[in-house]
Formats: sequence, structure tokens, C-alpha cells
Amino acid sequence: MAWRQIFFVSQKSFSLPSTTANSSHGFSRFFSKSAHYIVKVGIPEFLNGIGGGVETHVTKLETEIGDLNKLLVTRTLKLKKLGIPCKH
Repeated sequence: MAWRQIFFVSQKSFSLPSTTANSSHGFSRFFSKSAHYIVKVGIPEFLNGIGGGVETHVTKLETEIGDLNKLLVTRTLKLKKLGIPCKH
């Protein structure tokens, strides 16, 4: 009987808090609440975020490829043909 009570109490102490009141309450100290909105990101912003010197190729990529979605699906060999150094 005592073992059952110990087991039941230990299960309650390790259980996750209920999600009825506020589902993000447990994570509020780890994550800030940000507004949800869509931001249009182009090739210059994307390459500046990557860093490492790739932002020097912005003008060439914008003229040859044009769109960020097209850049994301472009193969490494095509980028190398454009003169942009890539690692496999």
C-alpha cells in the first residue's frame, strides 16, 4: 500500500502541467512572444544573413537567377558555372 502511494506521488510530481490555462506558460521564460507576420525576403537579405563573403555575389545572383525561391532550388553546378564558389 505504501509503495503505491509513493509511486502515485512521484508520478504526479514529474507530470507535465496541464494545458488548460495557458499553453505557453511553461515556455515563456525561454521564448519571447513575437508577432506573427510574413516578411518578404529577397536574395540580398538572405545572403547577408548567411555571411561569410557570399554577399559579394548579390548582384550576379539577382541578374542571373532573380528570385530567392529559384536560388534555393538552384544546383551547385549552376552556381559554380556562374563563378560562385560552393562546397559540395
